[in-house]
Amino acid sequence: MADTSVAAATTVVRVCLLLAAAIAAADGLRQLTQGGPTGMAEADNAYRFVAGVYIGWAPLLAWAAATVRRQGVLVYFLAVPILLGGIGRLVSFAQDGMPSPAGGFLASAALEFILAIAIVWAHSTALRSRRAPAAA
Repeated sequence: MADTSVAAATTVVRVCLLLAAAIAAADGLRQLTQGGPTGMAEADNAYRFVAGVYIGWAPLLAWAAATVRRQGVLVYFLAVPILLGGIGRLVSFAQDGMPSPAGGFLASAALEFILAIAIVWAHSTALRSRRAPAAA
C-alpha cells in the first residue's frame, strides 16, 4: 500500500514539475522575444532579464522532476517561486486591474497556486510514506 501511495504522490510531483518547466520555457521565450512596454527602456530591460531567469528555471524544474525520488527540500524550494508568481499576479490584478483576456490570466494565477500546493502536498506525502515503517 505504501509503495502505491509513494508512486502516486511521486507521479503528481513529477507531472507538476514538468508542467511548470514547460510553462517557464514557453512563457519565458515568449516574454524574452516580445519584451516589455514599448518606449520604456528600464522596464524592457527588467522584463527581458526576468524572462531569461524564467527560462533558466525550466531545466532545473525538469531535472528535479526526473530525479524527484532522490530530492528532498529542493522540491519545496522550487514550489515557492511558483506560488510567489501567483501572488504577484494577484497583486497586479489588485493594483492595475485585470489584463485582457481576463480568463487566461485568472487561469494562470489559479494554476500557479494549484501547482505549488500540489507539489508541496504530494512531495510531503511521498516523503512521509517512504519513512513509514512497513506493516507486518
